Amino acid sequence: MDFYSKLTQYHNITAAKATAGIIRTTLGPRSMLKMIIDNQGGIVITNDGFCVLREIEIGHPAAKSIIELSKSQDSEIGDGTTTIVVLVSEFLRISEILMKQKFHPNQLMASFFQALVDITFFLENNLACRLDSKNFQDMIKVIMTTICTKLVGKFSRLICELSFKAIVTSKSKIENYNFNNLLKIEKIPFGRFEDSKILSGIMLAKDISHPKMRRKIINPKIILLDCPIEYKKGESQVAIEMVDENDWENLLKAEENYIMFICTLLKKFKPDVIISEKGVSDLALHYLYKSNISVIRRIKKSENLRLAKATGSTIISSIEDMEFNDLGKAGNFEVKKIGQEYYSFITGCNESKSFTILLFGPSRDILDEIERNLHDALCVAKNIFSNPKVIPGGGATELAIGNFLVKKSEEKKNNSFFIYKSLALAFEIVPKTLIENFGGSVVYPISQLRSIHRKNGFFFGFDGKKWKNSRYKKN
Repeated sequence: MDFYSKLTQYHNITAAKATAGIIRTTLGPRSMLKMIIDNQGGIVITNDGFCVLREIEIGHPAAKSIIELSKSQDSEIGDGTTTIVVLVSEFLRISEILMKQKFHPNQLMASFFQALVDITFFLENNLACRLDSKNFQDMIKVIMTTICTKLVGKFSRLICELSFKAIVTSKSKIENYNFNNLLKIEKIPFGRFEDSKILSGIMLAKDISHPKMRRKIINPKIILLDCPIEYKKGESQVAIEMVDENDWENLLKAEENYIMFICTLLKKFKPDVIISEKGVSDLALHYLYKSNISVIRRIKKSENLRLAKATGSTIISSIEDMEFNDLGKAGNFEVKKIGQEYYSFITGCNESKSFTILLFGPSRDILDEIERNLHDALCVAKNIFSNPKVIPGGGATELAIGNFLVKKSEEKKNNSFFIYKSLALAFEIVPKTLIENFGGSVVYPISQLRSIHRKNGFFFGFDGKKWKNSRYKKN
């Protein structure tokens, strides 16, 4: 391998280590918060690893790969975004040392993949404990391990109960639908967080378009539109030349007639609520109000799709081609004023495939952090329901893996012996980081934990809140 190839490899490793160094202090219950100014000039205060990395502008490809790895962990697992970055950077650090000792990268990768197979087998058979998914208290404790180290740890119990209830409510539908499409988190900067709840239906941060339209309707018929209820405008700038004074009146009359024609078509289906992604003209609002129809306009495409799933309606792109079976139904439509804003609630749908978690709080910044933590809790709850197995925390798993690799290395020959030994030391970075973030000395606690794990005390780890070694297994 030539000099420049080695130099490139070392630069990649240095970039990965620098990225991990940014968020290493955000690991564990004694982690520190990071204050970041985002692209819009707002301030983000968090100790979520992926949230910190997401706000940083990095140009190095190796560092970008580390951030993408953290993003995948956040979207699939929900927790461990900091741990995985710290571990990867440590693996790269020992790889750098081994390459300087004339180990080839392909040889390192082969041993790493073999170690992955051995570790997975060891975790499945020696460390993983199966939970009873019907035991509410045990499930809540597992989810709390994700939240208790965060900024809003004070509300960890409430967040866990919300996520648990949300997964239980939509459990039967998770297998057939995308998890992110089923549940939507809506933030309302008003009231107390204790008022947060799960809504079986959809909330829109929109008011009705006419002040005199009905704000509460029982068993409404709903039409969803993907087209405007107004006169069609030209694709580009249009110039109309008029030679007679009556031409202007005729033009306005043509527009009015077209809008009346569209409103007449809609009235034929006798809907109670019309919701459109596009605009609705003032004249159309007047005619629809006279027909006792409530209108909400300019909603997001994603909200319209969720409404279609919840109400069983079809999104209409052409009003002229509309049929009676395109209408949707709901149990209740209501517009409420919360704080200074109006919100529309569509609930009681017979084929409800959408749920909304309403978060209340004093400010947008706090609600943003609560939303990030709730997302993590939801992902963990979903995973624990699909595969109810847990492994010990506090660095116990990493130390157990390290002890296992040391024993496994004695069976290896040639260079694999040194690679397994190095990997065993690399896994100790997690308990070391937990101890460092507590503010104590690493030497004595790690030595004590190593001694316990040599005697097969696999479930002992470091308690980052009480500064002691604890057993992480329920008898």
